[in-house]
Amino acid sequence: MTRTRSPGAGFTLLELIITIAILAILSTFVTQGWNRWISQSRQRALLDDYHAIFAYARWTAASTHSLVTLCPLSDQNRCVDDWTRPVSVFTDRNNDKKPDHDEILRSLAPDFGTFSLRSRTAGRGYFQFNEKGMTHGAMGSLVLCPQDPATGTMTYMPVNLAGRFRVQYDRDADGIIRLSWGGKISC
Repeated sequence: MTRTRSPGAGFTLLELIITIAILAILSTFVTQGWNRWISQSRQRALLDDYHAIFAYARWTAASTHSLVTLCPLSDQNRCVDDWTRPVSVFTDRNNDKKPDHDEILRSLAPDFGTFSLRSRTAGRGYFQFNEKGMTHGAMGSLVLCPQDPATGTMTYMPVNLAGRFRVQYDRDADGIIRLSWGGKISC
């Protein structure tokens, strides 16, 4: 005797268990993909923000014909090599790594989320642009590191002698960026 289901009948326990198991497996894949997408979006936003603030600093130096400094500031308004702090752009005519008249032209306080940022400025912690928009003194770079390589890509952000900011990614996700001259960058 074949039993058919009546229109008002529910599901069997086995059908419910199978459905819940399938949904659990699917939600795991969706969550991993969603987390990676969020991390990649945050990384793109961080890179865009840093590109914009470096471009602003360079433009300001060239348009005002003055020395402009970009750096994180301490509580005493002096440049420090702590890139977890907000980054500020200011004119620095006397080159003391402190805003002239305590006037900050622009500031950036990024949300790093699952990333960390460190500088490669030989401990200086600042970037400067001269009246022509070129780097003043030594060049430098920043390195954006994901806390979990599965959800982000290591990124190298150098500023060249001409004052141009660019981005280079760890394309093979091995945690090392190989530079054209043979140097290696890692988190």
